[in-house]
Amino acid sequence: MMEQIFLVGGTSFLVTFLMFPVFIKFFKRRNFLDDPGGRKIHTAKTPAMGGFPMFIGFCIALLIWAPFETLRETKYVLSALSIMFIIGFRDDLINLRAFQKLFGQIAAALIIVTVCDIRLMSLYGLFGIGEVPLVISYLISVFTIIVITNAYNLIDGIDGLAGSVGVISSIFFGTWFYLNGLVSFSLISFAFGGALLAFLNFNWAPSKIFMGDTGSLFIGFFLSIATIKFIDSNSMLTLGEYAFGGSIGTAMAILILPLADTARVFVKRVAKGKSPMHPDRTHFHHILLRLGCNHAQSTGILVTVNIVFVLLALVLKNFTDAVVIPSLLVTVFALGTILELIFKSAIDKRKEELKERNRAQRNEAKVVSISKNAG
Repeated sequence: MMEQIFLVGGTSFLVTFLMFPVFIKFFKRRNFLDDPGGRKIHTAKTPAMGGFPMFIGFCIALLIWAPFETLRETKYVLSALSIMFIIGFRDDLINLRAFQKLFGQIAAALIIVTVCDIRLMSLYGLFGIGEVPLVISYLISVFTIIVITNAYNLIDGIDGLAGSVGVISSIFFGTWFYLNGLVSFSLISFAFGGALLAFLNFNWAPSKIFMGDTGSLFIGFFLSIATIKFIDSNSMLTLGEYAFGGSIGTAMAILILPLADTARVFVKRVAKGKSPMHPDRTHFHHILLRLGCNHAQSTGILVTVNIVFVLLALVLKNFTDAVVIPSLLVTVFALGTILELIFKSAIDKRKEELKERNRAQRNEAKVVSISKNAG
């Protein structure tokens, strides 16, 4: 089994790595480029369908090394992932309307929830609630898939960030699935991890290609599936060496960056009377860039924070969600508040500098005017 994991992950990495230069050249020649301007941070035209070679590397690795039983067991999961890939690819080629993307995401999510029966069977003791009716289970599960998919899509704003978060999550879930005998999902996770590692070689600042919706929707969708599979499977384990006491809290810790960032941005937009879907530059990575960090530094800081939360989940491994979730929320709130205060302080300092500069320019103009009059 361990050999298969290395073969799947290694093949996915190698195929994806070899495919990227070919696709970058092809996208440039065909002018499939993302133009700078507006809310976009990059300054040069850059290919933006990096999910395409990742999808190819992922599929080839599984077809070569995954046992037939794995492919048969996960055929509907792979079908739903393919649908999400096509939606992202279509959106990168010709923009889809928001409701069209949402409709496609719901359709793919329903395949996972109803056909694959990968869903949240209960609230696992959260708020004192256990098993829930089937309809509620479907609704909560579809909602969770949509939220995680789009939250991951929203952090794809600077070089290396979405890819790094994807690698951390894929390796964590892949390792946990392997340790608990969920072979099929472990292989899929490491196939994703290998493809993402290859992608980071071309997406680290200065980026040669972006993930685009082709990649972010496809990968975010997988992470939502892995999250639900982890929560439900972990809840059925007896607390021991490879089981976590808080299923939901642990999953939140792994995906804390996209979830916390999206929640924070949505709340701030609503508080200002704007639509939560109104685009702006208030994400964590935008703030770090405006504080003077470059892409690599911003990504490094945020990825380090993500790793810290993974370690926190491991430290709180034997505690229930009643302890894990509040601990996460308090930590997120504290870090978010500190960042906001630093940002506000920097803005205030900048405003004072501008006032001083304007005051100095006015005084200089007065001196020149007096000199001319005296002359």
